[in-house]
Amino acid sequence: MSITFEIVKFKKPTKDDLSNLHMFNPYGSIPILDDDGDSTGWNIYMFRVDDKDIQNIINSSYAVKMELPECITDYDSFFEDLGFPKEAVRNGDVRIIKSNSRYITISYGDKSKEIEKSRLEKYKVMVQTKCVVLKIKALWNSSENNLYGIDKKKAIKCIPDIENYEYVPVNNSMLAKAEIPFLIFERNRGKCFIEMY
Repeated sequence: MSITFEIVKFKKPTKDDLSNLHMFNPYGSIPILDDDGDSTGWNIYMFRVDDKDIQNIINSSYAVKMELPECITDYDSFFEDLGFPKEAVRNGDVRIIKSNSRYITISYGDKSKEIEKSRLEKYKVMVQTKCVVLKIKALWNSSENNLYGIDKKKAIKCIPDIENYEYVPVNNSMLAKAEIPFLIFERNRGKCFIEMY
């Protein structure tokens, strides 16, 4: 059985980092590039402020609160324009039950209606969204550079300001077995989180 160690390092985004954020990308990430356009390994991750799952990280020393435009679909107007009763739309009785690349199926009561997805385009609107921005770098023990995106649950688990998270004590011998240069850990002591999985 193999053990993989992952070091996740956090840093507060700089003004330059934040200036590259033009739109809110829910739970997505944006890579930070160097002057030559190469990846630095740092990524900016964005989370909604009103997401109850991330309440513990909103006031983290690693987080920056922002307000960014977000493109959303005004489904209420769309449903009403299709002829569904306003009250049913407001009560959430009209909903999408199926979707693919070309069509969406809308259900109301015991009836359903199939609509071309392209009709949604004119219902796209921009809204200002309050969000939290984090700067994260993952340092791996693999030379394959197998970097996966850090999802919401992983970010919550790894932020040192979180009340409940698992911390794996690591000694020199364990790092050697996992083939992680010990100096990486020493340079980042107190600034990073090490997870075993």
